[in-house]
Formats: sequence, C-alpha cells, structure tokens
Amino acid sequence: MLSNYLAEIWGISLVVICFALLIKEKHLKKIFNQLETEESFFMWGMTSFVIGISMILAHNIWVKNWQIIITILGWLSLIKGLSLLFMPELVKKYTKNIEKSQFLPYALVLGIIIGLIITYFGFTA
Repeated sequence: MLSNYLAEIWGISLVVICFALLIKEKHLKKIFNQLETEESFFMWGMTSFVIGISMILAHNIWVKNWQIIITILGWLSLIKGLSLLFMPELVKKYTKNIEKSQFLPYALVLGIIIGLIITYFGFTA
C-alpha cells in the first residue's frame, strides 16, 4: 500500500510539474536564474535531503518490478540534496550546462511519461 501511495504522489507531481514547466518556458528560465544563489542551493538541498532520507527510510524496496522506481526516486532525491549541500559550485556549473542545452524539453517530456507510468501503477497495482 505504501508503494501505491508514494507512486500516486510522485506520479501526479511529476506529470503536473513537468507539464507546467514545458508549457510555461518563461518560468523555467526564472527558476534557473534564481538557482544561481548559494542560499537557494542550500534550501533546495535541505528539502531534497529530507525528502530523500524520508523516502529511503520508508521505502527502500529493491525488487524487480515497478516499485523499484519509487526507491530510485528516493535515492536520487537524497543524492541531489547532498550534492546541493556539499557541492554547490559543481551543481551550479552543471545547472548552467542544462539551461543552455536543447535537451531540457525532452527531459520534461520524459518526466511526464515516467510520471504517467508511476501514476498508473499507483492506482492500479
């Protein structure tokens, strides 16, 4: 049941946020501009770390089915949080490269697809 609940949360969140950023490109540019401060990196780092550690403690399930996606999202959140907290310069450099690339819209579409898949499993599994 916890896997389903977390899949519903992650899935719906991914779909809505990625879709909003895809159609509102000006917001995406503002977000990248705001991410340039070290204070915002620290706040996002704390938030991502707390989400990641909470997910790992509640759902660290390594099985060969859809539930592993939830576990991987938790680990990615933890890694992102630690990176933002301890390596903000590296993340800032990486963020600049992402902002300039043509890859971002495709990543957002991929996020929507993954979100839809997770949402499907959350409601039907």
